[in-house]
Amino acid sequence: MITMKDDKKNERGNRIINLKNDLDEFMEYIGLSEKMQDLKILKVWNECVGDTISKFSKPVEIKKNKLYVSVENAVWRYELSARKTEILERVNQILKNKIIKDIIFV
Repeated sequence: MITMKDDKKNERGNRIINLKNDLDEFMEYIGLSEKMQDLKILKVWNECVGDTISKFSKPVEIKKNKLYVSVENAVWRYELSARKTEILERVNQILKNKIIKDIIFV
């Protein structure tokens, strides 16, 4: 059960809630918070790597803090492997935490 942390009341005497905080707590409680991070990386991949790279690569899944990225061909796989550290830092910066520990290009 989610408990109210804030006892503020509006002019009617009803409690005022912060829906975003309550939803975040609820999602954490039921275990969806991690899955939402997985979905977020799909949404921000283009922002992380830019238009050109995102045309030839696509994040597939996150397992055990590893991001698996499908790459169109071996040339791009080599290029992305060379930039792995840079991409990893950018991904974690955009996600605002260090959820991704490694990137595997497949």
